Amino acid sequence: MLNDKLKAELQIPFGDLCSHADCAEKLRAFKKIVTVGDITTYNVVRAGIVPDVCIIDGITMRATVPDEIYHAISTEPRTVYEVDNPPGSISQQLQNAVSGSMKNIGRSLRTRIVVNGEEDLAVIPAVIEAPLGTAVVYGQPSEGMVIIVTTREKKEKAKRLLREILRQD
Repeated sequence: MLNDKLKAELQIPFGDLCSHADCAEKLRAFKKIVTVGDITTYNVVRAGIVPDVCIIDGITMRATVPDEIYHAISTEPRTVYEVDNPPGSISQQLQNAVSGSMKNIGRSLRTRIVVNGEEDLAVIPAVIEAPLGTAVVYGQPSEGMVIIVTTREKKEKAKRLLREILRQD
């Protein structure tokens, strides 16, 4: 379980917070895109942008994602990893799937990671593993989406957060 200090830090946007429409426009400038979350992935796909990697769990705001949304984000042919990841943690299975999916980016292969559990913290290994200059996108509840452009500084912060999360387990 995450401690209160870590929870508070994780609630602060890790990148550029923007509305769905503004984020979609900004994302058009990126060659590589990773989405984390069912609704985020859906909004990006609905804007006509196909993410290279999408990480989904079939849940949004602790409720099952509507069938039409899940179908829109889970039926495109891709390499698929299915992993277990308990809420508030980052499992080794999830880390391995994220690492494998980023290798696929380098080969221009699209990947979907389907998480049994919770995908919320998958942003952290995604930032660590994504090539520099990749856009990693996730939802900020009731506010919009956050775009993290992977830089060395963002990777170092993500590594620190990962160490702290793993210490909590």
